[in-house]
Amino acid sequence: MQYIILDMEWNQPWPGSYSAKKALPVEIVQIGAVRMTQDQQVADEFQILIRPKYFKKMNRKVASLTGIRDSVLREKGVSFPEAAAKFQTWCGEESIFLTWGFDDIT
Repeated sequence: MQYIILDMEWNQPWPGSYSAKKALPVEIVQIGAVRMTQDQQVADEFQILIRPKYFKKMNRKVASLTGIRDSVLREKGVSFPEAAAKFQTWCGEESIFLTWGFDDIT
């Protein structure tokens, strides 16, 4: 059995902005994870940037906290479906998922 410890970074609009009126309150811009063995050893790491579809400009507070910039997402980010498929492939079968933050659970 392996353990996948998952951490996602989210972008969000400024309250009251035009983007804040969209259906989604937040958008995933990065998936990071570590695969741990039963012996609590790090077996592998995963990291992928996701090009935003809805909130194309990073919230300044989020950018400051994460270090993720608009230009990096445009250059290196992939679509969410592509990122999710790569993450699923990396996880493989028979994994127990743990999250770093409570927002990542849902």
